[in-house]
Amino acid sequence: MRAIACLLGVALLSACSIGERHDPVQGPGPTYMFQGAGVSDPAAKRAHGQRLGELLACSSCHGESYQGGAYTEDADGGYVFASNLTLAVPRLSDEQLTKLLREGVHPRRPNLWYMPSKSLQRLSRHDMAALVAFLRALEPAGEDWPEPQNGETTTALLQLGILQDGPELVEAYRDRMPPDLGDQVGYGRYIASVTCAECHGPDLSGEMGSAPPIGLVADRFDRAGLEALTGAGGASTHGEGMMGLVAARNLSVLTDTERSALVDYLLVLRAAQ
Repeated sequence: MRAIACLLGVALLSACSIGERHDPVQGPGPTYMFQGAGVSDPAAKRAHGQRLGELLACSSCHGESYQGGAYTEDADGGYVFASNLTLAVPRLSDEQLTKLLREGVHPRRPNLWYMPSKSLQRLSRHDMAALVAFLRALEPAGEDWPEPQNGETTTALLQLGILQDGPELVEAYRDRMPPDLGDQVGYGRYIASVTCAECHGPDLSGEMGSAPPIGLVADRFDRAGLEALTGAGGASTHGEGMMGLVAARNLSVLTDTERSALVDYLLVLRAAQ
């Protein structure tokens, strides 16, 4: 009965969450997108892109002003700066910027270590277009940071597979989508594949040293608990550590419809295990 109730809830999704079929990113079938995507008004499109920037934690690396700064520094001299996007984005064409975001490929340097292209590749084309439009609207300001510099520690992490180049992670994620549990919860699957998979693994089965299988997490909560865990009301009332931070800082910008769809999917996923 619980799973049936979840499925019925998805019928309330607004029309703006599902678009044309046969999307080149998502493949055949319904095309899912976050609410506010596909708008024609430029200002509304940028506003949607700004919300996606918060949801996808762009500012957690590039800063609230998107002006970047020091990200990691090795004792042996290696370092990584998060790029100043207000200065870097204007140097890229839309094609180059989209390739960077989706494939982890930088047009002028060989590595892009921390860019979460593994999950960004799953964004619908409308969502991606809105994100690009927002990034293009940023006012140039701040310092132009150095490009990444390899050190012994960084090299060792790469050799051990702990730190991977963007294209390697994109490839690993491409064919390992979260379980398809039917179109009734397809929208929630889309949201989970973009937001949850970065930490919980490409198919949500967990990542060693990062996050547990998401089904085990869902098994601990009822619907109200999962809504609270995913930032309902602006913060997580159940999350601890990183999850509490992510819920308050990122997942709290989900709309009620998006959060309900995500919870529907998690509950059906739990029942299917």
